[in-house]
Formats: sequence, structure tokens, C-alpha cells
Amino acid sequence: MTAARLSRAAMAALMVSCACASVCAAAPAASAEKAGRKEAPLTGKAWRHANQAYASFKAGRYAQAEQQARSAIALRPDLLRLRMLQIYSLQKLGKNAQALEAVAAAEAAGLQSDELRAAKANLQAPSASPASEAYRQAFPLATEAFADYNAQKYESSARLAEQAVRIDPSQGAWALLWISALEAQDQPKAAIEAADTALALGAPNTNDLIARKQSLLRSLSTEPTIAAYKALSENDPGGAATQAREAVRLSPDAQSLRLLLMTALLYSNQLPAAEETASEALKRDDEDTSSLVFRGYLRQRQNKTELANQDFDEAIAQDWLDDDQRASIRLIAADAALAAGDHERVKALLAPLDADDKPVADRLALAGQHARPPRKLTTGNYPPPFQDCHDTPYGTACEMKPADESMTGSASAKAYAAYGRQDYQEAIAQARIAVEQAPDNPAMQLLLTITLAAGNDEQRALALTRLDSALQEHPDDASLLMQRGYLYQRQREPEKALRDFQAARDTGKAPPSLVLDEGFALASAGRKPEAIQALKQAIDMDDNGELELTPEQRYFTRSSVAGLSRGWGASVSASYRGARPAGSGLNGTPITTAGDSVFSSADIFWRPQQFLNGPTQVFEVYGRVMNTLRNGSSVSYDQSVIDPCTGLPSPVSGGKFDGVSGFPTTLGSVGVRFTPSTDYAFTLGLERRFLLGTGTRTGTVTPASAELRCKLSGRDPSQPGAPVVGNAQTINFDGSASSGGWLAYATYGFYEGTGLRFDKDSWFTMEGYLQAGYYREDLSANFWTTDASTGERSPRQRGRYRRDQWFANAEVRVGRSFRMDSVSDHLLIFPHLVAAVDFQRQNYRARVPGFAQEMAVLGNGSSWASGVGAGVSLRYAFREDHYNAPRSYMDWTIQYRTNVGGGQADRAKGWFMSLSVWY
Repeated sequence: MTAARLSRAAMAALMVSCACASVCAAAPAASAEKAGRKEAPLTGKAWRHANQAYASFKAGRYAQAEQQARSAIALRPDLLRLRMLQIYSLQKLGKNAQALEAVAAAEAAGLQSDELRAAKANLQAPSASPASEAYRQAFPLATEAFADYNAQKYESSARLAEQAVRIDPSQGAWALLWISALEAQDQPKAAIEAADTALALGAPNTNDLIARKQSLLRSLSTEPTIAAYKALSENDPGGAATQAREAVRLSPDAQSLRLLLMTALLYSNQLPAAEETASEALKRDDEDTSSLVFRGYLRQRQNKTELANQDFDEAIAQDWLDDDQRASIRLIAADAALAAGDHERVKALLAPLDADDKPVADRLALAGQHARPPRKLTTGNYPPPFQDCHDTPYGTACEMKPADESMTGSASAKAYAAYGRQDYQEAIAQARIAVEQAPDNPAMQLLLTITLAAGNDEQRALALTRLDSALQEHPDDASLLMQRGYLYQRQREPEKALRDFQAARDTGKAPPSLVLDEGFALASAGRKPEAIQALKQAIDMDDNGELELTPEQRYFTRSSVAGLSRGWGASVSASYRGARPAGSGLNGTPITTAGDSVFSSADIFWRPQQFLNGPTQVFEVYGRVMNTLRNGSSVSYDQSVIDPCTGLPSPVSGGKFDGVSGFPTTLGSVGVRFTPSTDYAFTLGLERRFLLGTGTRTGTVTPASAELRCKLSGRDPSQPGAPVVGNAQTINFDGSASSGGWLAYATYGFYEGTGLRFDKDSWFTMEGYLQAGYYREDLSANFWTTDASTGERSPRQRGRYRRDQWFANAEVRVGRSFRMDSVSDHLLIFPHLVAAVDFQRQNYRARVPGFAQEMAVLGNGSSWASGVGAGVSLRYAFREDHYNAPRSYMDWTIQYRTNVGGGQADRAKGWFMSLSVWY
């Protein structure tokens, strides 16, 4: 879960950085513009001529000022203020035509500024009526204001220009000068107020003043815009929305800012407000394709499918789009159709596109699978379109592209994509390229660190060094703290990870999802009660809209709560094994039992909370009772067996024999089992078994030695053909209920798709296990012989009966699970193919009083069997609540197998059935 979450965070960061690129450039650009006013200092003759010109102008010697300014310009033609001094001097001399020529010369030299344009407008304006007293009063003030502006005395210039405008507002050039002087003092709000005042007083150049005001508003919007992007990058979408609203208020015509506001509202889960923002943008500009497409996405997120489709269809129909733009919208609309489960619409939308293109082929493949749409749409399972923003001569313009297109092209994007598919070495290689291309970009440095943290031991060590160094410079950087926490988690240092996660939270800039990371770190550190509380808090936050979890993430979180809170459990199972199965018969070890039998097992376990238990390892103490519920009858036919005395075939009559079942077959056991890592599902177990039922600790001993069997048959082994000299004898034994043996075993399981899923109706499922073990029993027992004819018993004497058994078995089931929603969304049916194999090797020996040596028992040796077949399982999960995923389930499986190998063919064929309940 962590890797997926990191990948999504990386993609979100990439989207924000790309969308911000052009808009955030406004601040450096503004700084550069101001820096442009700082010309290189005047030196030598140029300085002397300029200094003399300013002195002459101040003294009212305008002719000399013009000549001296012309001399300075010849040496420094790049200086605008020298040009303006010449223009003002000519204007003072009443030489307006020559002044206009000087303006044209400045423009030809590539010089542009507001004051140059204002001077030109003033010179071209019709002469005021001599009768205008207002003009006569204001003109000296305006002239001085222009001169002060040129001398960079902006405060004085603004004051004089304002006085001139208020006396005679008919001179639009004076109003522009007033605005320019205020802007030069970094007073954009005062400049906006000046524009409003000039308009209110009736200035004639209305269009120029409105344009200037809009430019100032755009300038003012830069600060909240940058703040909004910064808040997004710091996981504060609510703060980003506040800043974006202010930016839109200041510059309502800027498309990129309205998209920024929509994005911030989206990530703060204010979907209706985001949709309303898109609608407002379309009211201002009904040809705004990006806002139309984004509104379609927002409507689909709210399951307003019909309205969303209308928006997408309207966007596709716009005739001014080029083929690439229209193709992007079709892909975005197809993503919405997939989210709605409308697979036919997906095919219709993509029909005009090249089906061999990967983005098209991927979506068609998903539509062909008829996957069920998610119950709840989130940015995780239905990401928003990618905003491709770029500067144009008319401002910042944005186009909408499919979400997956953001992950192609640049080295950084390739690194994120490789990281997302867990190809960490490729991600590291691409991140290194990204750093080489932009070594001073902090985002690329962080990307390299993130990818290194997922690499091998050497790479992780380098990532830790980089993180430590970065945190020394920025100790309160939430992203760096979280990344180091994730690295510590990979290195299985949960306490260190927890400290970093808590420090990141304390900065106030961490994402809400950090509560999940804290929860899992607490669990890994063995602090289960606190971990459970943190995970429950995450569920509450999802309920309140503070944290956005997909149904799968929420289910995983609830499953983690259920697993961490589990302190005990129990299971009951019954199995029907056809033919001659290997099952829990005598001593519970895999032995051959004739006939069709039903076995049962009841198990109860306890998990010590503070001992060896964590989110990825399990330790249990358990107790178990097993027996045979029904032991089927065995039928044998007339046949020949080898006579132990003569070695020749001997006829034996057939018959029917009923097996032992019920309480006499009961076994008990206590044991421990430990799973070091649930990632690998490898379990070690050790248990002590007790022979509770009489059938488990009594029986007969048939020697493997033909000589002993011949002797027990009542004949003389030295004269095999001689007549019987006595009655046949059997060797019997019994032990106590406290006797038993030890079983050690190891099990490896592998599972894929065995749990509940809510994103699909059906999915591939595979489950299986490998198990091997050893059972040893050294039973102190009473032995006696019984006369087969008279039933007379010999005196009971103590001896020993030893059983050693090695066993191994494996089974794998492969198929597809289907969720049976028509009955219950917690009921799965799993039709599957099955393959199974078992092996056993036994060495039973008895030391019987009255016999000279320890005897081997008939039947020792090795055997194996294997079978394949088909089956079906039904599994129903139950016992859940708001915070816990289902903690219990019932499973019923039936299979039919046929033998494919092994010496015990009848052990691997027939019907197999089991019913189990886990609580």
C-alpha cells in the first residue's frame, strides 16, 4: 500500500509542478522586469553630458538640456531616461514635432516603456483650447511630473500627476503617468485605485486604463497564485483553495487561475464548489474547452454521468480543435465512461482513433474485460485530467490531457512511471538523468532520493545520507521527513520511522494520509493498541471527508484493524476424502485409510499481543482435537496372498470390514506456530499430540519378518510344509491417553486474489501450499498375545512401540473468483483446476517382550500419489463492523480428481470435499 501511495503522490506532485510552471514564472519575470530598470552606470563623457543635461533642464535651460542629452544619447543609446530627457526638453521648447521624432527614434532603438507611450500619446493629443483654465493650471504640474518620473523621482511624479489629473481629467496621458509612477514604487493596489479614479473622473482613454488595470490585477494575482501552488505541494488543498479564490478575484479572466481553483477544490473534496467554479468560467467564456472538460470530470466524480457525457460530447464537437486536442478529449471521456461502467460508450468514443496506440488499446482492453466500476470514485481510482499549461502572447493557456499522459516524455516522468510499476532500477536511472538535466531543481533531487530509497542496500544507504543532509538544511520539511520514515520502514526500523512520521505531522504540512503511515509504523513497533486507534482515526477521517480512501484502501485498513485486534480465534472443519486418502487417521499423521471417510478438526488459538506478533509476523499458541466422524467400509474380494512360511500363493476369502470412527479415534494436541513474515506466508510449527481415543493407542503388531509371521501362524518356520503345530497368535498392545508424540512441520503458502475485491466482479485467483514434516512417537505400551482360536490372552508385559513418519504434500488451485452480488457481495464462488501430490515414509518398530529382538512392522517404506482434477469452492465472509473487515468466513469445497502418478493410485482419485468455518 505504501508504494502505491507514494506513486500517486509523485504523480500528483508532477501534475502540480507542470501546471504551475508557466504561472509561477510570473514572479521571476516581474523581478526581471524591475531589474531591467537598473541600467549600467554612466561613466566618462556620457556621464558628464547627462549630468549637464539634467542640470540645464532643472535650471530651465531647455535648449542646452536638449543638446547635452543628444550628446549623451550618442554615447549611450540604450538608456531610456536620456531619451525621455531629450523628449521633455523639446516639449518644453514647444517643438512637439521634433519631440515625436525623438519618440520614434527611441522606439526604433527597441526601447519600450509606459512613460514613452504616455509621452507619445500626450504629444499626439489635440491641443487643448486656450480657453481651458484647467489645462493651463495642470500643464506645469504634468510637465514636472514627467520630468520627475524620468529622473526616477517616482513619489513626486505620482503626486504631481494625480494633481494634474484631478484638475484636468481630460488628459489621458497624465492618468497613465500617475499609474506608472505608483507602479514604479511597487504600489499596485494604489495604481489600481488611480485607474478607477481616472475612469470615474471621465478620462477619455477608457480602453487603455481598463487594460492597465487588468494588467495590474494579474500582477497582484501572482502572489496568491504562487501561494496556492505551494499549499498544494504541502498537502494543504484547503489553503490552496483560499489562495486560488483570491487569485481569481484579482484576475477573473485568467483561465489558468480558474483551473487552479478547480484543482484545489477537487483535492479538498469540495466537488460541488469545483463544478460551480467551472460553470462560472464557462459563463465568462462559453468556448473555454478546458473548463468544459474539467467540469465533465467533476460531474462524473459525483456520478452525474449524463451531465458529464454532455460536457465531453460538447467539447469533442468544438470545430476549432485540432486532431490531437480532440483525441485527448476522447481519451478523457473514455476514462469517465470506464468509471461509469459504460463499456459500449468507451468503444464508441475511441472508434475514430488508432486502436494500435497504447493509450487507446489499454482502454479498449479494460472495456473488453467488462470490469465493474468502483463503488466510490476518488482521485486514486479515477485521476483528474492532466493540465498542460503554457505561455502564449495572450497569457497562460491550458489544455486538458489524459491523466496517464502526464507520465510520459521527460526523464522525471519516466522515473515516476517506473517507480509506479516497481521497476526501481529503471526509476533510479531516469531520476539520475532528470537531476543531470536540472541539477538545481529541488523536486528532481527529491525524486532521485525517493527512487534510491527503493533500491538495493547500497542505494538505500545513499538515499539515507541524502535525506539526512537535506533535513539538516530543512529540518521541518514534511516531505523529507516522510521519505526518511518510509526508508526506515523498508529497513525494518519502525521506531525511527514513527519518529519521522510524527515530526512530519507536527510541521502541519503533512498530508492527511500520514495517519495511515503512523498506524502501520506503530504496529511494526509492537504498539498495537495505538496502531488500532490510528487506523480507526483514518476511517473516521474518510467518513468526514478529511481523507480520501478508495474502497480497496478502506477495506485494507479495516482488514488491518481486524488483524491487529485479533487476540484469539477458532476453526472447525470436516473433510470427506474418497478412495484411499492420506488423512488424519491414527496419530493424526498422513496414513492410508481404506474406504470413504469423513474427518473432523477443531482448532482454537491465542496470539500473545506483546510477543513476536506484528503486522507482518504472527505467533500463535493453539490446541486442537481431531477424529474420524465416519470411517467407510472396506470391501475385499477373494484373492491370493503370499504364505509367509512357504513363500507360495495362498487363497484368502473376501469380506467387508467396517472402520473405527467416533470418539475412539480422537486425538488432541497443543502446539505453537510462527510466521516470520506474512509477505512470504512461511510457517514453522511444533506440537505435542495426545492419544485420547482408545482406537489411537491400541492395535495389533504384524511383524515385517516372514519367519515371525510364520511362527505366529502356528507353524514351524524350519519346516514350512509341515502341518500346523499350534493355534495362530496375534500380538496386541495398548497405551495410555497421556502418551503421544511430537510433530514438527513447515508450511509455505502462496495466494493471489483470494480475498474480497470490490473493484471487479471477477478476478484471477490462485492458492496453494507446500508442507513437509516429521512425526515421532515412542510409546510405552502393554503387549500380549491372543489365541486366534480360543481367545486366550497371555500375561501383559511392558514394551515399546515406536513410530517414525516423514511426510510431504502440496496442492495448488487455479481459477477465477466471482462475487455473487445477487446473493451477497460477501459471497464468492471459485471454480478451479486442482493438482495435488503427497509423499509419506514410515518406519514402525516394536520391542515386544518374549521376542529376542526389536521387530520391524509390516508395511514400512515409502509411497506417493498425485492427482489432478476440477472443483468449485464457495466462501462467505461475515462478522464485520464499521472499523473491522469480516473477521470470519465459511468455506465449502468439492473436487473430483484422477490419478496421474505414484504407486498409490487409489489414494489420489475420487471425490474430495471439505467444509470449514473460521471464527
